[in-house]
Amino acid sequence: MFENDLLRVSLAALSLAASVIYLAFVSGPASPMRAGLKTFTIGVLALLPLTYASVPGAHVMGLAILSLALALSALGDLLLALKNQERFFVLGLASFLLAHVAYVAAFVPYTDVPDGGALVAIIGVVAGAGLFLRVLIPRLGKMTVPVLCYFTVIMAMVAAALTVREASWILGAGVVLFALSDSLIAVRKFLQPFARINEAVWVTYCAAQFMITAALLMLMVPAQLV
Repeated sequence: MFENDLLRVSLAALSLAASVIYLAFVSGPASPMRAGLKTFTIGVLALLPLTYASVPGAHVMGLAILSLALALSALGDLLLALKNQERFFVLGLASFLLAHVAYVAAFVPYTDVPDGGALVAIIGVVAGAGLFLRVLIPRLGKMTVPVLCYFTVIMAMVAAALTVREASWILGAGVVLFALSDSLIAVRKFLQPFARINEAVWVTYCAAQFMITAALLMLMVPAQLV
C-alpha cells in the first residue's frame, strides 16, 4: 500500500512540476525541450488512474477511459507543440476531440437528469459559447467545420459533467476551465491574442486536467483509498 501511495504522489508531483517548469518555455519557439515538457505534463498524469486499477471496488473500465482521455490529451499537446502547425494543428485538434469523447464516456455512468442549478449552468455555458462562436466563425475559413465539431463535443462534455450529481464541484469547474482554455486557443489562433495569453491557456488547461482527474478518481475509487 505504501509503495502504491508513493508512486501516486510521485506521478502527481512530476506532472505538477513539469507544468510549472513549462511556463518558462510556453511563449518560446518550438523545440524538443518545449515539446517534451508539454507532453510529459499530462502524459505522466495519464499513468495515475492505472495505479488504482487493482483496488477492490474501483471502477476499472472508468479508470482506463480516464487514462485514455489523458493520454489523448498528451498526444494533442505534442502535436500542437510541433513547429509546422499548418500540418499538425488539425491533428492536434482531432486528438483533443477524441480526448473529450473519452471524458464524456467516463462521465456517462454517473450522469443524471440536470437539476435547476445544473441546468442553469449548462444553459449559461452553451449561451456563452454561442456568442463566442458568433464572433469566431467569420474568421475560421476552411477551419469552420472542424472547429464547430470540436465546440459541439466540448459542450457535450461540459453538459455531461455538470449533470454528475455525486461529483465534487471541482469536476464542473474543471470542465468549464477546459472549455475556457480551448476558447483562449481559438482567440490566439483566429482572433487577437492578448499579453500573456499563452500562460493563460496553459494554466487553465493544466488546472482543468488536474481537477477533472481528481474528481473522477474520487468517483471511481473507494473514498478511503483515493
